[in-house]
Amino acid sequence: MGRRFHVPAGVPLEASPRRRRHGPRHAAPVADSHHGSRFRRVAAAGFLLVQVGILAALLFSPAFKVHTVDVVGDHLLSRDAVVAAARVPQTSLFTVDGDAIRARLAALPWVRTATVTTQLPSTVHIAVTEWQPDLLLRHGSDSTFVAANGATLGFTQSRAAARPGVPLLLDYRPGGQQQLGSGFAEILASAAQRWKATFGCSLDAYVISSSNVFSAWCGTGWQAVFGSLDSSDAVAAVPGQLEVLAALKGKVNFVSPAFGYVNLENPSAPAIGGKPGEPAALLSDIAASTLPTSAPPQTAVVPEAPTAGNSPTPTPSPTPRPTPTPFVFNLAPPSPRR
Repeated sequence: MGRRFHVPAGVPLEASPRRRRHGPRHAAPVADSHHGSRFRRVAAAGFLLVQVGILAALLFSPAFKVHTVDVVGDHLLSRDAVVAAARVPQTSLFTVDGDAIRARLAALPWVRTATVTTQLPSTVHIAVTEWQPDLLLRHGSDSTFVAANGATLGFTQSRAAARPGVPLLLDYRPGGQQQLGSGFAEILASAAQRWKATFGCSLDAYVISSSNVFSAWCGTGWQAVFGSLDSSDAVAAVPGQLEVLAALKGKVNFVSPAFGYVNLENPSAPAIGGKPGEPAALLSDIAASTLPTSAPPQTAVVPEAPTAGNSPTPTPSPTPRPTPTPFVFNLAPPSPRR
């Protein structure tokens, strides 16, 4: 049986506010909003015009046009070189693209990092961090700073303040300046920082002879010979040769030497011989390299570094002197550091 709806007597029925889907539909009365919508459209258009006017004033007002470019951190590079590379547009400060300027500055070999900010009403701030020189390379009459990333920069009077503490490399190879091996400048700079503490004497200069033999001259008159720089393996072998040289401390006197050279071409059997004393031409070149402008080094007077199995020839004198016999230390290769 179907369900029945029973209404008790005396209970009034009330209409439900819910619309029935099958019931007749009546359109809701539409209020006349013609005047209100036109007012809103006019107000929105006016507000848009105000915004456009403010934006135009910001973009084209001479007060916000870039007038000043401030540069900090430029010690080796000149301010003009940094500004020229940045190419800051002389437009409104609000249209300056800091990322594009930073990318152009990063393309400079001596710029390590760069930061670009703006300051109202018309200033662009540029802060650069430069690479520090690892070597002062002298070849012929030219002196050049060399950084760890291989960047080079001429040694001028305005950059002379960066010279203290930078080791000197005298390159006597004929012809034009040859490119140094990858990582070579960084290896030499690291060794120069620890030279005094390790050997008790100063490092006067690194030398690459005319026959491409690399060596290091010390202030107490002895020379460390590392061998020919004929390959990248020769450059990679220099740190191990330096460890072998440091292992000789206590067996030989580096401060008051009775020898003129230590040959490290065979690290397991370093040969020692010769007489102490730096050539006069070498001392002259070292002294001349401290100034930005100097005469070309006398390359023909500097003697060749002794090679393995070849002791240096003593200087002729009226009284014959015996040539010191090189002696050899048989050392085990240095143990790897933990």
